[in-house]
Amino acid sequence: MNDDATIIDAHAHLGFSSRFSVAGGDVGDILRLLRALRVRLAICSHQTELQGEWDRAREEIMEAYSVSEGCLLAYTVFNPWQEDSARWVAQRLAQGLPYVGIKIHPAFHELSADDEAYRPAWELAAEHEVPLLAHTWDRVPGHPAQAFSFPSLFAKWLEQFPRVTLIMGHAGGRPGGHRAAGEMGRRFANVYMDLAGDSYGWRLIEWLVEQVGAERVLFATDFTWMDPRTHLGRVLAADLSPQARQLILSGNAVRLFRLQQPRPKPEEHHEQSAQD
Repeated sequence: MNDDATIIDAHAHLGFSSRFSVAGGDVGDILRLLRALRVRLAICSHQTELQGEWDRAREEIMEAYSVSEGCLLAYTVFNPWQEDSARWVAQRLAQGLPYVGIKIHPAFHELSADDEAYRPAWELAAEHEVPLLAHTWDRVPGHPAQAFSFPSLFAKWLEQFPRVTLIMGHAGGRPGGHRAAGEMGRRFANVYMDLAGDSYGWRLIEWLVEQVGAERVLFATDFTWMDPRTHLGRVLAADLSPQARQLILSGNAVRLFRLQQPRPKPEEHHEQSAQD
């Protein structure tokens, strides 16, 4: 990998979750590992915002943005069960940085992705011209709520909002979900796939590129819920052209989130400040 290569993680997390074991996880820990992997930017959703604690989430997101000197950006979370969620999301997007997108999680909120309660999220994504990241997954025994995020459920919204970019988080999550996500990607040009999560099927990355093209696949990890070293390794080792690999690692995210000038590494900023 070129030492000057830019890497952007399009699906990461801040805050702690009782569902995942995290050794460390404060902003300092996060930045040390991202620097070691040469990840210049990570776009995060906050665990407490998924749970509707917007004030606490915003405070910690703003602190992370400041401490990281612009390297940790954020999705604002739309909660379909809370009546004032659309107002909060609109305020965050109107603020601008660090907020660059909207996240929805039908499985976490236990409401089907095609429910009308999600309409404000799509309307706000269209109004503010930001991507909408959605948790997507397969229908799996023992986890009935995952069925609320099955990729085909998003077809309703993709038809109605053709200018909104939908990022299918986890690219469907499991084999049946991957196949359904691939079908949605072939059907709708505004569907992107991300690589976050714990699906490590052989040649999954190459298969996604075959389905939708390297131009619509995003490097993503689920960090801190998952170890990002595994995700970077499999992209670097995938059977891809150098051009396709760099699109996945950063080029697509730069274009999609309008990150025309990726922020410098924090240590580079410090070095420049010392010279001023």
